[in-house]
Amino acid sequence: MALWVLPIPIGAYVFLEKKYIYIYTAYILLMVGFVTFLNEILTIHTPLSFNKPDISDALVGSANIIIVMLLLYYNDKIKSAKIIIEFEEYKNSDVVDFTMQDNKNYNTEAPKDNVPACDKDIDKYIEIFRNVKNVVEEQLCFKDADFTISHLSHMIKINNLYITKAIKLCGYSSFCHYINFCRIQYVKKLINENDLSKVTLMYIYTSSGFISQSTFNRVFKQVEGITPTEYIYNLQKNIS
Repeated sequence: MALWVLPIPIGAYVFLEKKYIYIYTAYILLMVGFVTFLNEILTIHTPLSFNKPDISDALVGSANIIIVMLLLYYNDKIKSAKIIIEFEEYKNSDVVDFTMQDNKNYNTEAPKDNVPACDKDIDKYIEIFRNVKNVVEEQLCFKDADFTISHLSHMIKINNLYITKAIKLCGYSSFCHYINFCRIQYVKKLINENDLSKVTLMYIYTSSGFISQSTFNRVFKQVEGITPTEYIYNLQKNIS
């Protein structure tokens, strides 16, 4: 019996409040103690064949291991979902501006008093993204066509998984998405600052980290919703 009820306190830890962990733990201990006491005072003689160890003990142990692993897996899922929800609420509170519009930099400086007290992880991921931003944007590492998340991880001494999570919590689907977004913003900056009659578009997109024009055109449309040609045409039309 003890093996079957073992996962209950773990389940309480995953799905319920902390006080229920103590309640269910005490309940299980009482149940085990009560059954043990009954077993001592109510001795039942059974055939020898029933007293021999059989495969049922192994099955019970295996089932409990599987249950515990599932509970721990869903605990991690629930925790990640809570972080994302709280991070979204934090972003929507206007304390931090995570959107880069018209070549303006992110503002990740936020008063500590406004950070939700229940979420210590938010501060950690904001700090990670601050480090990422410093390397990728301030040092213009996105201009390197061969720049990867492994290079970034080595530079800031932070695990790839933490970097990826910080980037995703800031609204990007992946490291590649974030890098391409930075490159497109830089392309727009160069287009705005240069005379296109003297500077080729190829020079602009290669200077921003793109190797081929097809990739550049595809990414530009994904980010801006229009082609580079349409963007340039609209820009020149507004100027004239």
